[in-house]
Amino acid sequence: MWKFIYGYVRGTSHSVSDQKCQDYCASTTIGSTIVAACADGAGSADLSHRGSKVAVERFLEVVRVSESRPEETAIESWVDAARERVIEEAAAQCVIPRQLACTLLVAIVGTDWAVFAQIGDGVMIYNGDNGYEFVFWPDIGEYANTTRFLTDEDYRNHLKIDFKDRNINELALMTDGLQMLALDFKESRVHDRFFEPLFRTIRSNTDEDSLQKSLLDFMDSKRVNDRTDDDKTLFLAIRNNNDVSTNEPQQTS
Repeated sequence: MWKFIYGYVRGTSHSVSDQKCQDYCASTTIGSTIVAACADGAGSADLSHRGSKVAVERFLEVVRVSESRPEETAIESWVDAARERVIEEAAAQCVIPRQLACTLLVAIVGTDWAVFAQIGDGVMIYNGDNGYEFVFWPDIGEYANTTRFLTDEDYRNHLKIDFKDRNINELALMTDGLQMLALDFKESRVHDRFFEPLFRTIRSNTDEDSLQKSLLDFMDSKRVNDRTDDDKTLFLAIRNNNDVSTNEPQQTS
């Protein structure tokens, strides 16, 4: 059985400018498999909050999972569908797709396998053999504060897909608003001390409402906001291997 929580909060810079939160995250379970996706809208794109939302929602709509690991072509087609939905939304809003630009991070974790896909920055973490490990190092682009987006014409050239043939019991996804706290950029590794108390809290706390509030309070705390003024998304999941029953999706706004 998977136990998971997630949330996204507006960054202090967007609060000052009265902009919407441009992040979005959602998740569901299909049997013993968990599917999670999050997206971060481009700060310079007026409707990127719409791009993030429709991209994540469409990916979760089209993903199909069985007991076996999906093929790479299937992952690509699901990401393509998410991009197509963003393009459709841009047309509906009478703007160019760039105005809905967003990153996309997705994780599909089965009983003894996992598939990850990513375009842009942000990071996905799982429990490895020697502590927590990242799937892909954030794609920060050629210049400061730049990255790749799902709306880019050459997005397929920057789509990263990775397969893990192993049991994963702890999983985290986050947008770039938190990656400076979670990663050691000098050593190119994960800060275990960032994740250990988070996963420990989820395992020990059975009150979902309390967990959800704690997560949102943490992301919007002075301690975090002093380090980053960006929008922040954090998805956390743990699994009890002795129980593979389904869990209902959660959503927060």
